[in-house]
Amino acid sequence: MKTDSGAIFIDAGAEEAIVPALWSQDTFVQKTGGSEIIDQMWAFPDKKGRPCCLIPEATALFQERCKDLLGRRQERLLFYVARCYRYERPQAGRYREFSQLGFEYLGPNPRSAAERSQEIAVGFLDSLGLRYELDDAAKRGLSYYLDGQGFEIRCAELGAQQQVLGGGAYREGAGFAIGAERLLLAMEAQALIGRA
Repeated sequence: MKTDSGAIFIDAGAEEAIVPALWSQDTFVQKTGGSEIIDQMWAFPDKKGRPCCLIPEATALFQERCKDLLGRRQERLLFYVARCYRYERPQAGRYREFSQLGFEYLGPNPRSAAERSQEIAVGFLDSLGLRYELDDAAKRGLSYYLDGQGFEIRCAELGAQQQVLGGGAYREGAGFAIGAERLLLAMEAQALIGRA
């Protein structure tokens, strides 16, 4: 999946970013605003006693490092594939360790960046032949989204865990993330329906 996604994102002008697996807890506490992610973090002190964690998601890292990532540029498009970790009850479509495929559009106009991000997300899923439902006025559970609103893409074949993609505008830009395992489950479910 990385090769296909990389080509689509590179065609959109994005560069690949490497995302660390271990980071300061403070980033997620500040950026996610006390959401359920904080309660699900794999958190522990490092050798110097500083609170750190295995990353539960990647967008907060791009927000925190926005100025460094932009440098002298007005805007920058980045994509990544990251392993993320959440302490939750494993079930179909929800895992303690999962892959997140993401896209971040850093720059001065978050609303415009959100529109472009949504176009790229839809183009990516269309290139896979996936049938889905787009909710472009979804309420997002992370406090960093402007007005708590963003967009989500769902596949009904997944039942209770329908969301395969979520994103929206935040102060530093906009972006989206795809749960790679859920995306594969949706593609498999739709392939089975197609063969029936």
